[in-house]
Order: sequence, then structure tokens, then C-alpha cells
Amino acid sequence: MALSGKIKKSHLLISVILLLILVHCGGNPDEGNPNPGFDFNLPDLNGKIHSMRDFKGQILVVNFWATWCPPCLEEVPKLNDLHDRYKNKGVRVIGIALDKDSLELVVPFVKENKIAYPILAGNQQVLTDLKNFKGVPTTFVFDRKGKIRKRFDGSFDLEQLEESLQLLLED
Repeated sequence: MALSGKIKKSHLLISVILLLILVHCGGNPDEGNPNPGFDFNLPDLNGKIHSMRDFKGQILVVNFWATWCPPCLEEVPKLNDLHDRYKNKGVRVIGIALDKDSLELVVPFVKENKIAYPILAGNQQVLTDLKNFKGVPTTFVFDRKGKIRKRFDGSFDLEQLEESLQLLLED
């Protein structure tokens, strides 16, 4: 009986989180640095664990998304383009999928949409570590030291994102 109660509580918590993400899907861009020490330990689609340390010295564009989010799907071609144009300049684009059954939904989605940049499977801990997380899509730009330099709550503005990258590349 105790295990059943724990399972019900876990399902309720996951449902509430997904509801909050769904309610905030869209949003407006916002700037700030609420997480100067943000880190993660998340698996890629092959199960290999990655953290911020794996990208030390690189500029990161980290996009939180979900397969069910229409604005997230609209960002995929822009992120693929950014990945292609900036990968040889010290910029890495990373997607963090926040689907409940992440790998079962994400793997075919990535193939179907020809996502070229690395995708990691998000979890509850990564959301807990992000202060003021408003939902998907959310995109962060990190400098070479791992500090958040730009944040987009909702769909990102490509011109603003590229301006941020250019400034960081000049540093």
C-alpha cells in the first residue's frame, strides 16, 4: 500500500510539472542570469551522460523543448542552422527534451525532424536547478565560463540570439 501511494504521488508531481510547462508554452523573451552555477548530468539518446563540464570553454545555446510543443518544433530548423553555422567557431547547440517518456517519444521525433545537434533527456532535477523556469521552449546562452548571458522564455528571436553569440565570440 505504501508503494502504491508513492507511485500516485510521483504521477501527480509529474502531471503538475507537465501542466505548468504546457500552460507556459509560448511566452515572451526575457533576459537574466538566475542560475550562474547551473549544471546538469543528463543522458544523450545513446545513454551517454553529459554535463556542463563536457562543454568547458565553449559557448552554449541550450534549448529546453518537448515534442508536443508547436513553438518548439518551429525552432528546430533555426537551431539546426545555428548548429551548422557556428559549430566550428566554438559554439555548441544542445537540446534538452522534457517529454515524460523522453526516449520513446524523442528518438523518432529527432529522426523525423532531422535534428543535427545533440539532444539530452531532461529530468526533474534539471528543472529544479533552473530557478524561475517558465516552460518550453526556453533557451539559454552560456558564455565560455558557463555563465548565463541571455535567456529566452518562450520562442527565441533569432536576431537577438545571434547578436548574443557574436558578442560572446568577440570576447
